[in-house]
Amino acid sequence: MNNFSAPTPISDLWRIARAFLTDALNALGGPQTIRQTLDLIARRAIKRQLQALETLVMKLLLIEAANLPAQTPRTRTAPSGKERITRAADDPAHPETWRVAFQLQIPPEPKGAPGPRVRYLGPSGFIRAKVVGAQMLEKLERLVAAHFNTSAEDSLRAKATKLARRFEALRRVFANPLPRARRLKQKLQALKHRAFAAARRIAHAKPPQRQLDPLLNERAEYAAQFAVPAFNSS
Repeated sequence: MNNFSAPTPISDLWRIARAFLTDALNALGGPQTIRQTLDLIARRAIKRQLQALETLVMKLLLIEAANLPAQTPRTRTAPSGKERITRAADDPAHPETWRVAFQLQIPPEPKGAPGPRVRYLGPSGFIRAKVVGAQMLEKLERLVAAHFNTSAEDSLRAKATKLARRFEALRRVFANPLPRARRLKQKLQALKHRAFAAARRIAHAKPPQRQLDPLLNERAEYAAQFAVPAFNSS
């Protein structure tokens, strides 16, 4: 177990961050309203806010994880038929009924030098085009148009639902961060000698611009840097 003193107490950071999350959810109407947001521009704004809060909460979870004892990996066993629990269906109007899970996103390692660029020159001139009859072509066009009209609306709803679920999962982490902090500890431990670099990437991850209070982001990043050495396996 590693004990350290962060510049700003983690309890203060959580308190300020929770107030920020509450303001964001109130402004957006909560996950149940986000689920119905099909407008592209509105969804982009919601996504930027979500990414900023996810970046912030990862820093706070890193600080919590640094003070937790080493975690032993647990083996999962599939429940037997008798042990399976029947869950009630999700209620779209009540996000607390949704089945969600916060994904611990560790920023990826920086990529190496880019490979050679390949220029696409279009299909080969040697490929023969198959001539389709006018009737068949018209039928195909109708089928494609119908498919895209249905698929486009379904796609918009799926994207909005995904954002809403991510926000609800985030809300639950803010309400009870320790289970996810333990999971992050396990995830970093599994990286072994790469854990230090991974923790450092979490601490230095930048949220989308103008989405977080600069002072809160600066305090969280500074405090998270003090947690990074706890994951140095050397």
